[in-house]
Amino acid sequence: MSRKQIWLNPPLERLAEQCTGKGRDGTFSRRLGDIVERYEVLMKLTMVQELSDTEKMIIGEVICGSVITPTTIRHMSESIMDCATGTKEERTVLSKAIKTLSMTERMAVIESLGV
Repeated sequence: MSRKQIWLNPPLERLAEQCTGKGRDGTFSRRLGDIVERYEVLMKLTMVQELSDTEKMIIGEVICGSVITPTTIRHMSESIMDCATGTKEERTVLSKAIKTLSMTERMAVIESLGV
């Protein structure tokens, strides 16, 4: 069986530190697997309204090249208004729709784009 390698970005480094000293029984891998499974459950249970192609492009512009942080999610509706994609009316309608969503629903919108 080949060994898989993953890059430890800062969140994974913090997780590894939390798991340090708990033995070599795969605690880090098990914990990471648990987190991924729970995230998948949340995304599957979070219903997202179908986006138009223009709305997908606008959301794509908002998140393109960005690190998804709490600030990104919290201010997503405002960031939509700063986009160049779409008309002002399209951005306004989308911004208002996003503003009504929970943070989990906003994350699900991003995940629905597959980026």
